[in-house]
Amino acid sequence: MSMRGGGKNRGRNWNQGSSGGRKFFDGGNNYSEHDDRMDKNRDRKSGEIKRRVSFKPFNGGRNKGGPGGPAISNIKIRAHLEDDEAMAGDGFEGGERKVFYKGNNKGFNQRRGSPIPRGRVINKKRLISGPTSWFEIKIPFGHKYDKDFILRSLLNSIKPEIFIPHYWKVEDTAVSFYIEDFPAAEALQRIDRTIDLPDGRKMIVIVRNSTPQFQINEQLKERMKLAMVKRYNPATKALNLEKFHADPDLSDIFCALFRPQLLLAALDVIKENIPDLEALNLNNNKLHMLDHFKQMATKIPTLKILYMANNKIPYVNSLDSLKALNLIEINLDGNPLKDRIKDQTVYVSEVRKRLPKVIKLDNIDLPPPIGFDVADDDSKLPSAKASFLCDTAGADIVRQFLEQYFIIYDSDNRQPLLDAYHEHAMISMTVFNNPSQGSQQRLQNYLPHNRNLSFKRDLETRCRFLKMGRLPVVSFLSELPPTKHDPQSFVVDLTLFTPQLILLTVTGVFKERKLAVINEPYRSFQRSLVIVPSGGGFCIRNEMIHINNTTRIQDEKAFKEIPLAAAVPAVPAAVVAPVPAVPVGGPDDNTKLQMVQTMAAHSNMNLEWSRKCLEETNWDFERAGFAFSELHKQNRIPPEAFIKP
Repeated sequence: MSMRGGGKNRGRNWNQGSSGGRKFFDGGNNYSEHDDRMDKNRDRKSGEIKRRVSFKPFNGGRNKGGPGGPAISNIKIRAHLEDDEAMAGDGFEGGERKVFYKGNNKGFNQRRGSPIPRGRVINKKRLISGPTSWFEIKIPFGHKYDKDFILRSLLNSIKPEIFIPHYWKVEDTAVSFYIEDFPAAEALQRIDRTIDLPDGRKMIVIVRNSTPQFQINEQLKERMKLAMVKRYNPATKALNLEKFHADPDLSDIFCALFRPQLLLAALDVIKENIPDLEALNLNNNKLHMLDHFKQMATKIPTLKILYMANNKIPYVNSLDSLKALNLIEINLDGNPLKDRIKDQTVYVSEVRKRLPKVIKLDNIDLPPPIGFDVADDDSKLPSAKASFLCDTAGADIVRQFLEQYFIIYDSDNRQPLLDAYHEHAMISMTVFNNPSQGSQQRLQNYLPHNRNLSFKRDLETRCRFLKMGRLPVVSFLSELPPTKHDPQSFVVDLTLFTPQLILLTVTGVFKERKLAVINEPYRSFQRSLVIVPSGGGFCIRNEMIHINNTTRIQDEKAFKEIPLAAAVPAVPAAVVAPVPAVPVGGPDDNTKLQMVQTMAAHSNMNLEWSRKCLEETNWDFERAGFAFSELHKQNRIPPEAFIKP
């Protein structure tokens, strides 16, 4: 017979012959050391040499005996050893649990199916702690003992740790339940086989990571609904789902809201039964990921207050899933996201970035958010205008000043601009340089004068690029390339108009006049002017120029005549009409009506735009006619001004 290893089978008596030779084992299990054979390979009576039974392995095959010897199958032996393993192991649930053995010899590998060697230690599976971890506790043969006895024995053995058992169940001969606390689960794992039972045995305590099973169906939703009834306050339209899985009415079913399927089922119940819910408390529910909260905006659109304190929300960007809600109050105390943001100001800013209407955060009132909120308001923003005039009385002065200035600036000689600047005038220029658009090549004539404070750090350089005095200013302007401006592109903002000071900004498009270049590139400009009275007129005290490349829209509209003939009827170059008599103290309503009708008849504008023209010129009919004529020459009057009902 051939077997692997040197194991002994003490359950059998192996005889040397059929007529009662001496036994290697006596009637008991004691090995006999006496050997009175003449030849270890010869029979004592017949003298025949018999082949011995060898326990050494043979090279002829795994299940083969020695030469001429019996071939004994390992099937029965293996089955016997596997029975031993089943008796010694602690696994449950169809052998899910794996049992490993450590030996003293480093090279020892325990073959599956072998008996447990003496002195070997069983390694138990390590528990894993997570934000939503649950643990199953199983007591084999626990059906023999009372529930109170089992729980009291476990709690006394793991003091000072405590636990709350959930979903107690007796299945076959085993008792099982679930707990949430990780330290308690570790403590229970350590007390395996340390508690004495009334029958003299040790209590087996098996602990593993496991979440209770559940199934979403109408029965579960009905149980949720019944549990929510006592948790809803109709006076405040508030629903308290704090630690919902621990509700006494749900003690026999798993209903933890950190599982997305269960939370969505709860939202379905709310949508069907509490459609006008305004406040929801989800504290202490182990909420971790909030991606499925996006559906809350459609299922509870009226929600304004949301409590999610003492959960497991890790990052503030998890709140992106709540952006569609119009929340005015939220509580996030006790979540890891607060520990990641130490600065309270940054924390408030990050929350409001996602929930801009929140005015109460973590039970603390916040200042009102800054910004426009017209979603719930019927008011409209003011209509956009091409130019802004803080005082229409300054329109003529500004128009005349700019006309004269740019006529000289676009000429071949800019020296006459000396009269346009104050004796102590200052001027500076900035240039936007974007190499990706080729601006460095297109704006190279202006880059040497660029006084961008982001790059000019030291005081000496800043002063050098600042031109001060009438002569240095005009000399600087004369060094710039000759230009041609497009008056139709001008936009003027008059932000301050007083007898002592005028502040205005003019933007528009110009191009450089180069004889060698057919299609000169367009440039965009912005000039901010501080104008003060001087003698009988005005002069520039301070000016800032900004040069940039034009946008695509500016390129399309620049230096193009707008054919108004196709859009509006022909109108005279100037409005010449008898002016209605204006009573002392300003025109009354009848006089205003006559002036509007007269303006409409001679300008071909409709009554609305005729009234607007007169109102913006303070009901000065001659001034209104002049303004209309000038704007019409520049094609600045929109076509809708000539559309009549």
